[in-house]
Amino acid sequence: MAARDGMNQSITVGRLAVRWFLGGVVGTCLIAFSSPWFVRSYQPLVVDPIRKTWVLPPNAHYRWRSEGYAETQIGPLGMPGRTQALQINANPTPSSSSKPLRIAPQPLRIALWGDSQVEGVCVADADKLFATMERLSEGRVQVFPLARSGEDAADWLSQIPHVEDYLGIDLHLFLIADLEDLLSAPNAPLPSPDESDVKAANSAIASRYPAFLIQAARNLLMENGGSNRRSLRFGLGPVDSASPASKHSPEAEATLGSERLARWNDSISSIRQSTGKPIWIFNAPVAPQIIDGRIVQTTQSHLDLDAMQNAASTHQIFYLSARADFAHAVGEGCWPHGFHNGRIGSGHLNAEGNRILAERLIRELLDRDLIREGRSEEKLDKEPSRNGDLLDRGASVLGEHPSLSKPSPLRVNRQRGMPSDLSSRTRFVEG
Repeated sequence: MAARDGMNQSITVGRLAVRWFLGGVVGTCLIAFSSPWFVRSYQPLVVDPIRKTWVLPPNAHYRWRSEGYAETQIGPLGMPGRTQALQINANPTPSSSSKPLRIAPQPLRIALWGDSQVEGVCVADADKLFATMERLSEGRVQVFPLARSGEDAADWLSQIPHVEDYLGIDLHLFLIADLEDLLSAPNAPLPSPDESDVKAANSAIASRYPAFLIQAARNLLMENGGSNRRSLRFGLGPVDSASPASKHSPEAEATLGSERLARWNDSISSIRQSTGKPIWIFNAPVAPQIIDGRIVQTTQSHLDLDAMQNAASTHQIFYLSARADFAHAVGEGCWPHGFHNGRIGSGHLNAEGNRILAERLIRELLDRDLIREGRSEEKLDKEPSRNGDLLDRGASVLGEHPSLSKPSPLRVNRQRGMPSDLSSRTRFVEG
């Protein structure tokens, strides 16, 4: 009797084990098949032979599953959303200041640099910033989206010598959401990609394992979007209390301020020395956003803003800001950024935000006659001071005090896709 009971008990345990195993297999299969609807892509990176950096592989499809659902097709040079064949210089010259060999008239060719805000994988390809700029300009600008998630000025400056003549760039546009991204400029040029890089290891993982397993591991082991290792919420011993913030004397504050000014001057100087082409810095902060139930208009340091603007003026780099444009849009109920962890306005640029930035940029280009009907390379060649005039005008504008008033909304002719009223043009707007 006892033997029979033991046998029945072992059979019951075996059946439970089989059921648990089958349940785990079936559940995993359901997650695997449905994961493309809910989990973002994890694509292995490759080293682009032209840019000399890690990029998403051309012809790949990248999906984003937060802040909205979007599919991105990767084009040449790892450019997200731009899949058209490149028109490049067949015989690029060594000098970065030489004009590319193109048949007039040609659109203004802009290199667009930035981080994940500019990369724009959270919106459809037609709503990305580069595509919106080209559409609003009616083809008078050609924008090359060279932004990559996590990159900063050191990465951009390292790539500029490789792509400038190859693509025939006329103007470099640095679109920044975080001012700190510019302070890494003196670190350029960065070392060439190596198989020992962290990105190489991540690429190997992405090529071996499905996206839903990688996402599950990241959620379990990492926090803050995968940037930091997850810390345990319990431990042995006393809890370390946070030390109170130290207050500096006026003399120490002045020393810190002068060091900050010197650091900004070095960074902007490195940016200016990286190319002979015009450079624009477009400040597009992740603001306004809702924090603790309040609408916060800015999270950027005014000291850093002033230091950066002064350095840009000194080194003849044109600076403009979208802070007032974003604040005006939010006042009308249009938030330019998505959500992050449920917090409105703290995510990536959405289609509305890209439209606001594109309209502002096209307006600025029109103001400076960089795009117009009948623009030709021959005209630019006959006016070699055009770029210099642009920089001088930008530098003179930087000497003005920023306006705190809301800019008048730019009305757009929806049929033609171009600004229909440019009478209220703003030379410099800083909220």
